[in-house]
Formats: sequence, C-alpha cells, structure tokens
Amino acid sequence: MAIIAVACEKGGAAKTTTAMLMARDIARRGQTAVVLDADISGGATTWAQTAEENGEKLPFPVISVNLPQLKRPRIQTMAGKETWVFIDTPPSDTGVLQAAINTADLTIVPTQTGDADLVLALETYAAAPSALLLLTRVKQRTNSAKQAMRRLAEENIGRFDAVVPEREAIRRLYGTDGYDKLDYPMVVQELMDFMEQEAPRW
Repeated sequence: MAIIAVACEKGGAAKTTTAMLMARDIARRGQTAVVLDADISGGATTWAQTAEENGEKLPFPVISVNLPQLKRPRIQTMAGKETWVFIDTPPSDTGVLQAAINTADLTIVPTQTGDADLVLALETYAAAPSALLLLTRVKQRTNSAKQAMRRLAEENIGRFDAVVPEREAIRRLYGTDGYDKLDYPMVVQELMDFMEQEAPRW
C-alpha cells in the first residue's frame, strides 16, 4: 500500500483534480486505487456522485474520512494492502492536513506558479517528511511559470518534471469517468518511478 497525501494550504491548487485524475490513471493501468476525501467540502465525493448519477461509475472508490481515520492501520483496513491511496485534503483545516501528511509515504503539493501560491505551497512542502511539488494550471511560456521553475531549482525544491498546464479539457473531466490522456499520465509515471526507488519505506 502506498499512501499519497495531496495537500496544500492554498485553495484552488487543483488538489481534488490531482487526486482524482491520478487515481483514475492508476485504475487505467490495471492497478487498484482509492481516494479518501478528507475535505469537508466533499469535492471528490461530489465528483464521484455526479459521475454515478450520469451513468459513469468510477473504477475506484471515493470514501469520506475524518481526522481519526487518517491513521495507517485504519486506512489499510479501508483500502487493502495492494492499493494506491490518495488523500484529498482541505486547505484550511491544518489538523487534518498535517495528519494526512504524517500518515503519507509521500505528499504531493499541487501549486500554481504565482508568488502567493508558492509561499503557501512551500510551507506545506516544509511540513512534510517526504514531498514533491506539482506545478498545476500552468500558463506555459509566461514569466510567472519561468520564474517559479527558476526559484524552485535555485532553492533545490523537489518537484515533478511534468507540469499540468491550464487546459479546459481537464476542467471538463470533473464529475465524469473521463481521464486525462496528456499530462497526468506523465505525473503518475513519475510517481511510480519515485515510489519504486523508495520501496523499502513502504
């Protein structure tokens, strides 16, 4: 079992989108995934319910969880041993966010490239024992994107090589069983490669 917290103190960082589309790509590869919705707003739960109401049942479960459930033994009972677990976290509940980070084998920190976004993302990154930043909703070839990448390199911040650009096609996947064919598969492959190197830890 690999537990991945998708966390950032900044709202609008594409945490739910990242958790759901990564789980969807894992399922597309024939592996087992589950999303634990720890965000009181229930974005991941609503996504799954909307898809099911439209006749598009997701190939992985989405389970609403609270703070006491964010412990490895309880997660293993819910998810099983051979499962990729993605925890979708709230931006404002620091207790839940930190509990997810502490339980996770890896924290993925989605963030846009603006200065205010990076400040909060780097706070989350610093709070995690093992973390990688994921640049999302990126407007490529803009000064903001270039400056963000330069800053992360200068500060030796671990991040995914793949970036997720601002694309309407990704937004349209909300509430459906659709999957991203371009960017999130590359993110998932990097995740798998990273976790394979870290295998003794989990």
